[in-house]
Amino acid sequence: MSMSFFSHNYLATYRKRWGLSQRQLAYLLGWDSASSVSRFESMGRLPNLMTALKIEALFESGSGDIFPGLYRRAEIEVADRAKVLYRELEGRTDPKSQEALALLAYIIRRS
Repeated sequence: MSMSFFSHNYLATYRKRWGLSQRQLAYLLGWDSASSVSRFESMGRLPNLMTALKIEALFESGSGDIFPGLYRRAEIEVADRAKVLYRELEGRTDPKSQEALALLAYIIRRS
């Protein structure tokens, strides 16, 4: 998958849908400058956890809906690591390992 796929987001779409300017959104997020919003909208900057949570709270929409490319990238990275960990735990029969294997299998299936 191309990096442009991972870079796609709907922040500008959500902002415009609700009639907000970049300056107004910046204010709501606690920023001094509309240029910060512009960088997020163009994916020149990735949201940290607090920013992602603020955006979710503001638009009542999950990060995966607003930043689907970034979410998919995270999903792929987690699934790749889940495959490695699954192979490490395979064959273990203790209850904790079995619980972990069930979770890892689920993560791998949904990716």
